[in-house]
Amino acid sequence: MRLQVFWVVVWLFLPLSGCASILHGGKQEVTFDSKPPGATVKLDNALQFTTPHTIALTRSTNHQATFTKEGYEPQQILIKHDFLVGHSIVGNILPLFPVGLAIDIMTGSAWGFEEDYIAIDMTKQKARP
Repeated sequence: MRLQVFWVVVWLFLPLSGCASILHGGKQEVTFDSKPPGATVKLDNALQFTTPHTIALTRSTNHQATFTKEGYEPQQILIKHDFLVGHSIVGNILPLFPVGLAIDIMTGSAWGFEEDYIAIDMTKQKARP
């Protein structure tokens, strides 16, 4: 009987595990902006858009963005993901802590970006003689 109650409790709490997955998912919205506006951003050498622009980035990896605009020096930045201790550890203090933490790590929800607004001041190219 105790074993049956245990499994019932496990199945009831399983959907509640993976707290970071439930709270904010595997993607995070990040806004890219530039001064002056209208810079082209190439994200991870693939996706391209013009500033200002908001996009949902996968939390589980770092991302690289290159800003370009005619008459300005290109600028490259690394958007680093960090382990979210609060959401992933504290949020999973349930009987199924290891399961919840594993779910958060596998889905990428255990990670996040420190900044959700990235603004770049473009530097004018020097005139060539």
